This record gives sequence, structure tokens and C-alpha cells, in this order.
Amino acid sequence: MNERANHSESTAAKETAAVAGTADGTAVTATEDAAPTTDAAFRDRFAAMMRNRRSHREFLPDALPEDEVREFLDLVMTSPSAFNMQDRAVVRIEDPDVRAAVHAAARKQRQVLEAPLLLAFIAEPDGWEDTFDEVASQYLAAGRWDDAFAAEKRDRIADFQKQRRDLGRSREYALRDATIAASFAMLAAEARGWATSPMTGFDEEALKAAIGADDSARDVSVALLLAVGRPVGAPKDPGRLPLERRVYVDEYPL
Repeated sequence: MNERANHSESTAAKETAAVAGTADGTAVTATEDAAPTTDAAFRDRFAAMMRNRRSHREFLPDALPEDEVREFLDLVMTSPSAFNMQDRAVVRIEDPDVRAAVHAAARKQRQVLEAPLLLAFIAEPDGWEDTFDEVASQYLAAGRWDDAFAAEKRDRIADFQKQRRDLGRSREYALRDATIAASFAMLAAEARGWATSPMTGFDEEALKAAIGADDSARDVSVALLLAVGRPVGAPKDPGRLPLERRVYVDEYPL
């Protein structure tokens, strides 16, 4: 494997500005084999962004620029997944009739109708079967795999997925990958000055029917809905429990 190259100062500056929500709109492109930035100002801004994030239920009605939405979604899809099989998907819910059906399935939460961008994060328990060949071709083109290793990798993943299925845990594992993607989305939105509202309170079967996922050839699940837009107001910090109350060493207390 190639040694990782350090970010240039200009790249680090762009990344810092992007997280602070002050970027000039220029996309920051990932650098091959680039090491994580170690810039102290970037770390402080990123930490502040995480601490200041709140769930919002009121959004300005203004549409988000499409080029920014596409760049935002591209960042969301950089989230990690098991074996990099990317067994999760995102559905943008835009049609008013579909929104209305999702609104009903989501217990009529107002942000479902009012947010300019509404996303459903989909978990695909057997999604790797659809994505493997495309993912493998990228690894092969990049010189990361050869044909023999690709064949071995397929066998290993198939065996692992069979174990999941036999244990009845395929859905559980896929939901994890979809939820990780949603977490990336919340931070990517925050970096742009957008607000989000993650929602898990919905009738999943009704929601799947609303977005056509009930007719999928594969048995998929909806991990969560995410409303995205420019915020109205700033919710107060509700606080968090002390670290010692929620982080343990070596053993979970009974």
C-alpha cells in the first residue's frame, strides 16, 4: 500500500472553512491516500459544530440549491459500510403526493411536509449481491485487488452474509450501515449551515408503500427519515448526561 500523503495547507484551509460553514461553495475533492488533517483550528471548529448540532422541526421554505444538495449527498455516500459493499441507499422524497403519504406514515410530523429536503435512508440486507461487481471493478481498476483476490472476497462475503441470514440478523446489520450514512448526513448538513431532524417514529410498512419500497425485489428496511433545510431559530441545548454516566471501561454494568 502506498504511503499516505499529507494534506497541503490549502486543502486543510478549505476543509476548515467547509466545516465552519464559510466555504465559498467550491467542492473539496478527496485526495488519494490522504491522511486525516491534524490542523488544530479545524479540530476545534469540527468539535464546536458537533456540540452545537440540534434537531430542528421548523425550516425555512426556501429550496436548497441543487448543486449543493448533490455535493451534500455525495459526501453522505462516503460513509463506511461493511466490506465497502454500500448496502444502503437514499430516497429523495419530492413529489407532493408521495410527501403526503410519507407524512401520514410518519405520524403527521410537520417537518416531513415543511423541510425543503426529505430523505429516507434504506437498508438493503442483501444489497451486496447488487453492488459487488461494481465495487470489485473499482478495486480492480485502482490496483487494490486482482482477479484471484476478487473471487476470494466474493466467497468470503457470501459466507459472512449466509451466517447473518441464518442467524436472522441480515436486517440488523444493514440498518447499521444505513444509520451510519444518516449520521454522516447530519454532520455534512451542519457544516453547510443546514439543520436536520432525524425521525424513527413511523409506520415502516406504510412508509415503504409510499416510496415504492414494498414492491422491491429485495426485502429492504427504512432506517430513518431525515428532514433537511435552513433552520428557523435555534433550539436551546437540552444537555447530555455526564461522560462517566454513559461510557464504561471493559464491562457494561448490569
